[in-house]
Amino acid sequence: MTIGIDLGDVWSHYCTLNEDGEVVDRGRFRTTPSGVEKWFTDLPKARIAMEAGTHSIWVSEQLQEMGHEVIVANVRELRAISHSDRKSDTVDAEKIARYARLDAKILRPISHRTVAQQEALTLIRARNLIVRLRTAAVNSVRGLAKPCGYRLPASSTLCFAKRCMAVLPPGLAQALGPILQQIAAMTVKIKHYDRTIQRLTETEYPETQALIQVYGVGQLTALTYVLTLGSKERFERSRDVGCYLGLRPRRSQSGDHDPQLGITKAGNIYLRSLLVECANHVLGPHGRDSTLRQWGLHLASRGGKQSRNRAIVAVARKLAVLLHRIWVTQEPYIPFYAVAA
Repeated sequence: MTIGIDLGDVWSHYCTLNEDGEVVDRGRFRTTPSGVEKWFTDLPKARIAMEAGTHSIWVSEQLQEMGHEVIVANVRELRAISHSDRKSDTVDAEKIARYARLDAKILRPISHRTVAQQEALTLIRARNLIVRLRTAAVNSVRGLAKPCGYRLPASSTLCFAKRCMAVLPPGLAQALGPILQQIAAMTVKIKHYDRTIQRLTETEYPETQALIQVYGVGQLTALTYVLTLGSKERFERSRDVGCYLGLRPRRSQSGDHDPQLGITKAGNIYLRSLLVECANHVLGPHGRDSTLRQWGLHLASRGGKQSRNRAIVAVARKLAVLLHRIWVTQEPYIPFYAVAA
Protein backbone atom coordinates (compact mmCIF):
# COMPACT_ATOMS: atom_id res chain seq x y z
CA MET A 1 0.00 0.00 0.00
CA THR A 2 0.96 3.61 -0.59
CA ILE A 3 -0.38 6.37 1.64
CA GLY A 4 -0.24 10.08 0.96
CA ILE A 5 -0.60 12.50 3.88
CA ASP A 6 -1.41 16.20 3.61
CA LEU A 7 -0.21 17.51 6.97
CA GLY A 8 -2.26 20.24 8.60
CA ASP A 9 -1.79 22.16 11.79
CA VAL A 10 -4.87 20.63 13.50
CA TRP A 11 -6.13 17.90 11.14
CA SER A 12 -4.13 15.88 8.59
CA HIS A 13 -5.79 14.12 5.64
CA TYR A 14 -4.64 10.82 4.17
CA CYS A 15 -5.36 8.77 1.07
CA THR A 16 -4.51 5.06 0.72
CA LEU A 17 -3.85 3.36 -2.62
CA ASN A 18 -3.64 -0.38 -3.19
CA GLU A 19 -1.19 -2.17 -5.51
CA ASP A 20 -3.38 -1.36 -8.54
CA GLY A 21 -3.47 2.36 -7.72
CA GLU A 22 -7.10 2.35 -6.60
CA VAL A 23 -8.21 4.47 -3.66
CA VAL A 24 -9.19 2.12 -0.84
CA ASP A 25 -9.43 4.57 2.04
CA ARG A 26 -9.62 8.28 2.80
CA GLY A 27 -9.86 10.10 6.07
CA ARG A 28 -8.24 12.44 8.51
CA PHE A 29 -6.55 12.28 11.89
CA ARG A 30 -5.45 14.70 14.56
CA THR A 31 -1.97 16.10 14.00
CA THR A 32 -0.77 14.94 17.39
CA PRO A 33 1.44 12.03 18.51
CA SER A 34 -1.63 10.24 19.90
CA GLY A 35 -3.53 10.81 16.65
CA VAL A 36 -0.70 9.33 14.57
CA GLU A 37 -0.41 6.37 16.93
CA LYS A 38 -4.14 5.70 16.80
CA TRP A 39 -4.34 5.53 13.00
CA PHE A 40 -1.04 3.91 12.01
CA THR A 41 0.01 1.51 14.79
CA ASP A 42 -2.05 -1.49 13.63
CA LEU A 43 -1.61 -0.67 9.94
CA PRO A 44 0.37 -3.15 7.79
CA LYS A 45 3.77 -1.86 6.73
CA ALA A 46 3.27 0.69 3.96
CA ARG A 47 5.03 3.43 2.00
CA ILE A 48 3.92 6.78 3.43
CA ALA A 49 4.65 10.09 1.71
CA MET A 50 4.17 13.64 2.98
CA GLU A 51 5.36 17.15 2.27
CA ALA A 52 8.16 18.77 4.26
CA GLY A 53 6.65 21.17 6.76
CA THR A 54 6.28 22.21 10.37
CA HIS A 55 5.09 18.82 11.62
CA SER A 56 6.90 16.54 9.17
CA ILE A 57 9.97 16.06 11.41
CA TRP A 58 8.26 14.40 14.37
CA VAL A 59 5.52 12.73 12.29
CA SER A 60 8.06 11.05 9.98
CA GLU A 61 10.20 9.95 12.93
CA GLN A 62 7.18 8.45 14.71
CA LEU A 63 6.05 6.59 11.57
CA GLN A 64 9.56 5.23 10.96
CA GLU A 65 9.64 3.87 14.51
CA MET A 66 6.44 1.97 13.66
CA GLY A 67 8.26 0.28 10.77
CA HIS A 68 6.77 2.19 7.83
CA GLU A 69 8.76 3.43 4.84
CA VAL A 70 8.49 7.22 5.03
CA ILE A 71 9.16 9.66 2.18
CA VAL A 72 9.33 13.39 2.94
CA ALA A 73 8.84 15.25 -0.33
CA ASN A 74 10.67 18.42 -1.32
CA VAL A 75 8.05 21.16 -1.52
CA ARG A 76 9.77 22.71 -4.56
CA GLU A 77 8.93 19.57 -6.56
CA LEU A 78 5.19 19.72 -5.84
CA ARG A 79 4.09 22.70 -7.90
CA ALA A 80 1.40 20.53 -9.48
CA ILE A 81 -0.14 20.46 -6.00
CA SER A 82 0.54 23.96 -4.70
CA HIS A 83 -0.45 25.68 -7.99
CA SER A 84 -3.46 23.49 -8.78
CA ASP A 85 -6.82 25.17 -9.51
CA ARG A 86 -8.66 22.39 -7.62
CA LYS A 87 -6.50 22.35 -4.54
CA SER A 88 -7.89 20.76 -1.37
CA ASP A 89 -6.54 18.65 1.48
CA THR A 90 -8.19 15.50 0.14
CA VAL A 91 -6.95 16.00 -3.43
CA ASP A 92 -3.44 16.89 -2.24
CA ALA A 93 -3.18 13.69 -0.18
CA GLU A 94 -4.17 11.59 -3.20
CA LYS A 95 -1.67 13.35 -5.49
CA ILE A 96 1.17 12.79 -3.03
CA ALA A 97 0.23 9.11 -2.78
CA ARG A 98 0.20 8.69 -6.58
CA TYR A 99 3.59 10.40 -6.95
CA ALA A 100 5.08 8.12 -4.28
CA ARG A 101 3.53 5.01 -5.87
CA LEU A 102 4.87 5.87 -9.34
CA ASP A 103 8.47 6.81 -8.42
CA ALA A 104 9.71 8.24 -5.12
CA LYS A 105 12.55 10.05 -6.90
CA ILE A 106 10.01 12.39 -8.49
CA LEU A 107 9.45 13.87 -5.03
CA ARG A 108 13.22 14.42 -4.48
CA PRO A 109 12.95 13.08 -0.90
CA ILE A 110 14.72 15.02 1.83
CA SER A 111 16.34 13.69 5.01
CA HIS A 112 15.07 15.21 8.24
CA ARG A 113 17.20 15.79 11.29
CA THR A 114 16.14 14.00 14.48
CA VAL A 115 13.78 15.54 17.01
CA ALA A 116 16.69 15.86 19.48
CA GLN A 117 18.69 17.80 16.88
CA GLN A 118 15.65 19.95 16.15
CA GLU A 119 15.34 20.81 19.85
CA ALA A 120 18.99 21.93 19.93
CA LEU A 121 18.48 23.91 16.73
CA THR A 122 15.45 25.59 18.32
CA LEU A 123 17.81 26.95 20.97
CA ILE A 124 19.85 28.64 18.25
CA ARG A 125 16.75 30.02 16.53
CA ALA A 126 15.43 31.37 19.82
CA ARG A 127 18.73 33.20 20.31
CA ASN A 128 18.49 34.61 16.80
CA LEU A 129 14.96 35.85 17.55
CA ILE A 130 16.12 37.74 20.66
CA VAL A 131 19.06 39.22 18.72
CA ARG A 132 16.69 40.52 16.05
CA LEU A 133 14.30 41.91 18.69
CA ARG A 134 17.20 43.68 20.42
CA THR A 135 18.37 45.18 17.12
CA ALA A 136 14.86 46.44 16.38
CA ALA A 137 14.60 47.94 19.89
CA VAL A 138 17.99 49.71 19.58
CA ASN A 139 17.04 51.19 16.21
CA SER A 140 13.67 52.31 17.56
CA VAL A 141 15.25 54.05 20.56
CA ARG A 142 17.64 55.92 18.30
CA GLY A 143 14.80 56.95 16.01
CA LEU A 144 12.56 58.13 18.87
CA ALA A 145 15.32 60.30 20.33
CA LYS A 146 16.17 62.18 17.12
CA PRO A 147 12.93 64.29 16.84
CA CYS A 148 13.71 65.66 20.31
CA GLY A 149 17.13 66.88 19.20
CA TYR A 150 19.22 64.09 20.71
CA ARG A 151 21.50 61.76 18.78
CA LEU A 152 22.43 58.79 20.92
CA PRO A 153 26.14 57.90 21.07
CA ALA A 154 27.68 55.15 19.00
CA SER A 155 27.95 52.09 21.17
CA SER A 156 28.04 48.31 21.09
CA THR A 157 24.82 46.59 22.08
CA LEU A 158 26.51 45.22 25.21
CA CYS A 159 26.66 48.65 26.87
CA PHE A 160 24.07 50.53 24.78
CA ALA A 161 21.45 50.79 27.54
CA LYS A 162 23.93 52.01 30.16
CA ARG A 163 25.49 54.68 27.91
CA CYS A 164 22.09 55.98 26.75
CA MET A 165 20.71 56.36 30.27
CA ALA A 166 23.77 58.46 31.15
CA VAL A 167 23.14 61.06 28.40
CA LEU A 168 19.34 61.18 28.07
CA PRO A 169 17.46 64.12 29.65
CA PRO A 170 14.86 63.34 32.36
CA GLY A 171 11.90 63.52 29.98
CA LEU A 172 13.32 61.07 27.45
CA ALA A 173 14.76 58.86 30.18
CA GLN A 174 11.27 58.43 31.60
CA ALA A 175 9.86 57.50 28.18
CA LEU A 176 12.70 55.34 26.87
CA GLY A 177 13.97 53.92 30.16
CA PRO A 178 11.69 50.84 30.13
CA ILE A 179 12.80 49.99 26.58
CA LEU A 180 16.46 50.37 27.54
CA GLN A 181 15.88 48.04 30.48
CA GLN A 182 14.44 45.45 28.10
CA ILE A 183 17.47 45.84 25.83
CA ALA A 184 19.79 45.21 28.79
CA ALA A 185 17.70 42.18 29.82
CA MET A 186 17.83 40.75 26.29
CA THR A 187 21.62 41.16 26.27
CA VAL A 188 21.83 39.05 29.44
CA LYS A 189 19.61 36.38 27.88
CA ILE A 190 21.75 36.28 24.73
CA LYS A 191 24.85 35.70 26.88
CA HIS A 192 23.02 32.83 28.58
CA TYR A 193 22.21 31.31 25.17
CA ASP A 194 25.88 31.67 24.15
CA ARG A 195 27.02 29.76 27.24
CA THR A 196 24.50 27.00 26.53
CA ILE A 197 25.66 26.76 22.90
CA GLN A 198 29.27 26.52 24.04
CA ARG A 199 28.35 23.70 26.42
CA LEU A 200 26.55 21.82 23.63
CA THR A 201 29.56 22.04 21.31
CA GLU A 202 31.84 20.65 24.02
CA THR A 203 29.60 17.87 25.33
CA GLU A 204 26.81 16.66 23.04
CA TYR A 205 28.31 17.68 19.67
CA PRO A 206 32.12 17.38 20.05
CA GLU A 207 32.54 16.99 16.28
CA THR A 208 32.02 20.76 16.02
CA GLN A 209 35.45 21.32 17.59
CA ALA A 210 37.12 20.32 14.31
CA LEU A 211 35.05 22.91 12.43
CA ILE A 212 36.02 25.73 14.79
CA GLN A 213 39.64 25.32 13.64
CA VAL A 214 38.74 27.24 10.46
CA TYR A 215 39.51 30.93 10.88
CA GLY A 216 36.30 32.97 11.06
CA VAL A 217 34.06 30.06 12.10
CA GLY A 218 32.81 30.21 15.68
CA GLN A 219 30.86 27.88 17.92
CA LEU A 220 27.48 29.26 16.82
CA THR A 221 28.18 28.66 13.13
CA ALA A 222 29.74 25.23 13.74
CA LEU A 223 26.81 23.99 15.81
CA THR A 224 24.22 25.44 13.41
CA TYR A 225 26.05 23.76 10.52
CA VAL A 226 26.07 20.32 12.16
CA LEU A 227 22.45 20.52 13.33
CA THR A 228 21.08 21.87 10.05
CA LEU A 229 22.73 19.19 7.92
CA GLY A 230 21.81 16.56 10.52
CA SER A 231 24.26 13.89 9.35
CA LYS A 232 27.60 14.00 7.57
CA GLU A 233 26.61 10.90 5.57
CA ARG A 234 23.71 12.82 4.06
CA PHE A 235 25.85 14.05 1.15
CA GLU A 236 28.00 11.79 -1.03
CA ARG A 237 30.18 14.72 -2.08
CA SER A 238 31.12 17.72 0.03
CA ARG A 239 30.54 19.98 -2.97
CA ASP A 240 26.82 19.18 -2.80
CA VAL A 241 26.51 21.12 0.48
CA GLY A 242 27.03 24.43 -1.32
CA CYS A 243 24.12 23.62 -3.63
CA TYR A 244 21.98 22.45 -0.71
CA LEU A 245 22.45 25.81 1.05
CA GLY A 246 21.57 27.81 -2.05
CA LEU A 247 25.08 29.14 -2.67
CA ARG A 248 25.42 27.96 -6.26
CA PRO A 249 24.46 30.22 -9.22
CA ARG A 250 21.08 29.76 -10.86
CA ARG A 251 21.08 28.71 -14.48
CA SER A 252 18.65 29.30 -17.32
CA GLN A 253 20.45 28.09 -20.43
CA SER A 254 18.69 27.79 -23.77
CA GLY A 255 20.62 27.42 -27.02
CA ASP A 256 23.35 30.06 -27.14
CA HIS A 257 21.72 32.03 -24.34
CA ASP A 258 23.38 31.28 -21.00
CA PRO A 259 23.19 34.38 -18.77
CA GLN A 260 25.11 34.79 -15.51
CA LEU A 261 22.56 34.70 -12.70
CA GLY A 262 22.61 35.09 -8.93
CA ILE A 263 22.63 32.27 -6.42
CA THR A 264 19.56 30.09 -5.92
CA LYS A 265 19.10 31.05 -2.21
CA ALA A 266 17.56 27.63 -1.57
CA GLY A 267 17.94 25.79 1.72
CA ASN A 268 18.36 27.19 5.21
CA ILE A 269 18.44 31.00 5.22
CA TYR A 270 19.98 31.38 8.68
CA LEU A 271 22.90 29.03 8.08
CA ARG A 272 23.57 30.68 4.72
CA SER A 273 23.66 34.10 6.41
CA LEU A 274 26.08 32.79 9.05
CA LEU A 275 28.42 31.44 6.37
CA VAL A 276 28.28 34.79 4.58
CA GLU A 277 29.20 36.53 7.84
CA CYS A 278 32.14 34.14 8.28
CA ALA A 279 33.25 34.80 4.70
CA ASN A 280 33.04 38.54 5.35
CA HIS A 281 35.31 38.09 8.35
CA VAL A 282 37.76 35.95 6.38
CA LEU A 283 38.09 38.70 3.73
CA GLY A 284 37.94 41.56 6.24
CA PRO A 285 40.86 43.55 7.63
CA HIS A 286 41.13 41.30 10.70
CA GLY A 287 41.00 38.00 8.79
CA ARG A 288 43.99 35.68 9.11
CA ASP A 289 46.02 34.90 6.04
CA SER A 290 45.20 31.59 4.34
CA THR A 291 44.76 30.08 0.90
CA LEU A 292 41.03 30.72 1.13
CA ARG A 293 41.54 34.40 2.02
CA GLN A 294 44.04 34.92 -0.80
CA TRP A 295 41.67 33.28 -3.28
CA GLY A 296 38.76 35.45 -2.13
CA LEU A 297 40.78 38.67 -2.24
CA HIS A 298 41.89 37.78 -5.77
CA LEU A 299 38.25 37.49 -6.83
CA ALA A 300 37.39 40.78 -5.13
CA SER A 301 40.23 42.57 -6.93
CA ARG A 302 38.85 41.85 -10.39
CA GLY A 303 36.94 45.14 -10.27
CA GLY A 304 33.32 46.10 -10.67
CA LYS A 305 30.72 47.27 -8.17
CA GLN A 306 29.68 43.79 -7.13
CA SER A 307 33.09 42.10 -7.19
CA ARG A 308 33.52 42.05 -3.40
CA ASN A 309 29.97 40.81 -2.78
CA ARG A 310 30.50 38.02 -5.30
CA ALA A 311 33.79 37.13 -3.66
CA ILE A 312 32.10 36.91 -0.24
CA VAL A 313 29.43 34.55 -1.61
CA ALA A 314 32.09 32.45 -3.34
CA VAL A 315 34.10 32.17 -0.11
CA ALA A 316 30.91 31.24 1.78
CA ARG A 317 30.35 28.42 -0.72
CA LYS A 318 33.95 27.27 -0.24
CA LEU A 319 33.44 27.34 3.53
CA ALA A 320 30.31 25.18 3.25
CA VAL A 321 32.29 22.56 1.31
CA LEU A 322 35.37 22.83 3.54
CA LEU A 323 33.42 22.42 6.78
CA HIS A 324 31.73 19.27 5.51
CA ARG A 325 35.05 17.79 4.44
CA ILE A 326 36.58 18.49 7.85
CA TRP A 327 33.46 17.07 9.53
CA VAL A 328 33.75 13.84 7.55
CA THR A 329 37.50 13.34 7.92
CA GLN A 330 37.99 15.06 11.32
CA GLU A 331 41.41 16.08 10.03
CA PRO A 332 43.12 19.25 11.28
CA TYR A 333 42.55 22.41 9.27
CA ILE A 334 45.54 23.48 7.18
CA PRO A 335 45.34 27.20 6.23
CA PHE A 336 47.82 26.80 3.36
CA TYR A 337 46.84 23.41 1.98
CA ALA A 338 48.67 23.70 -1.33
CA VAL A 339 51.94 24.60 0.40
CA ALA A 340 51.58 21.72 2.87
CA ALA A 341 50.89 19.27 0.07
